[in-house]
Amino acid sequence: MREIINQVASKHRVLWVGIGCTRGTSRQLIERAIGEVFRENQLAENAIAGFATINSKSEELGLLELCQHQNLFLKTFPPDVLSQVCVPNPSQVVGKKVGTCSVAEAAALCAASNFTFVESSQIMVISVGLGVKLVVPKQIFSLKGLPGIVTIAVAQALS
Repeated sequence: MREIINQVASKHRVLWVGIGCTRGTSRQLIERAIGEVFRENQLAENAIAGFATINSKSEELGLLELCQHQNLFLKTFPPDVLSQVCVPNPSQVVGKKVGTCSVAEAAALCAASNFTFVESSQIMVISVGLGVKLVVPKQIFSLKGLPGIVTIAVAQALS
């Protein structure tokens, strides 16, 4: 299955990398984490369509440098949107800090989908498209000598 994803993905930009990180996480750490995740899962880095995270990280220097260096987009989502996405590895610790129990996995899934966000008086519905798959669940990285901690997840747009 991974070979198929690698072959298909290398010809099309269908992978969205969800990123969660502590303040001050370096671009180098984020790049190394992405490289390791893609190597371990036999995914083609040239299939990355862009990066996704929570709104509060939209000005994070390491992320902005990564996007500029890779010439790729950064999609950001508010915590109330991310908190409505069903993910395999929610974290209550993260939830208490940022208002959603998932950043990397939920952001990757939202970015890879053509999700619809409908808000009525009391009901909020997030529908992540059926043509989306979480290819790599969240992986947490830190390296001695590089500032920060980063969480990476990868979702694929199937259509």
